[in-house]
Amino acid sequence: MSDSLRRRIIDLAAHDRVRSLIESSPGSRELLGRFIVGDTLYDALEAVRDLRVTGRAATVCYLGPDGVDAEHRAETVREYQALVQSAAKEGLTASGDLDVSLRLSALGVVGRVFDREAILEAARLIARSAANAGVTLTLDVEGPQTVAEMLRVHAELRADVPDVGITIASCLRRSEEDCRRLAAQAARVRLCKGAFSVSEVEGWRGADVDLAFVRCLRILLAGSGQVLIATHDPRLLEIAAALVRETGRDPATVEYQMYLGVRPLGQTSIADRGDRCRVYIPYGSAWYSYLMQRVADRPASAGFLARSVLTQR
Repeated sequence: MSDSLRRRIIDLAAHDRVRSLIESSPGSRELLGRFIVGDTLYDALEAVRDLRVTGRAATVCYLGPDGVDAEHRAETVREYQALVQSAAKEGLTASGDLDVSLRLSALGVVGRVFDREAILEAARLIARSAANAGVTLTLDVEGPQTVAEMLRVHAELRADVPDVGITIASCLRRSEEDCRRLAAQAARVRLCKGAFSVSEVEGWRGADVDLAFVRCLRILLAGSGQVLIATHDPRLLEIAAALVRETGRDPATVEYQMYLGVRPLGQTSIADRGDRCRVYIPYGSAWYSYLMQRVADRPASAGFLARSVLTQR
């Protein structure tokens, strides 16, 4: 799918009327089962167990309401604490390879000065709970307007829990410099292309995003931190594997990450060849934005959903 068409789908999905139609569409519920495991943490933990059977690890993300107030923020903290504690009780953290992913918007309105300390304190509670349970935490990137704040929160969290990871999107022009700083700090970095729209001033378009991805990856591999390669693009995966070999990187310091429901055979082939493959496992009731991002990534899903919505009219 072209970048322009993808951006149009994401922009269209933001309209209230479109959202109402999609949320009530039977087709949406059918797609949900492909990309989202369910509403509860127990659904997520069951998915973690299933992945392990095929040699894949998981990063779990709670799709709850954005942290518009202290109550929602506290709910998100409690959910993540319950998630990591339940995982530990069920023996899913013994190998030390379970990760959780966190959107800072789930803790507050990122970038507002009056929310900064509250967001940081909530994120710190989650990071500490995860670390105590033998689980790592990775911050999700959500758009160009939140990157600077996310980097500040990440630095604060690492002072307390050093293995907290961060996601960097190659579609942003600033990302190469961000990767240089993070590589120098031996930070754990997830590199993706970016599932959001950017202006020409802020970011790259089309093939330039892929070129930037490779440049960022080279920078990260030259450092000593763990590198998480998050892409489904077969060509970029081939390039990444070649760069890992070329740099002589210890395979234990590199992993490949993909979304649930996207290229499952590609995921297992990575695991079968002996490399670590981690699958992004989302759960929760606030699924709309996440589902529409995955639909925008996949033309077949977009067509299926459009037909399902149109048949309701």
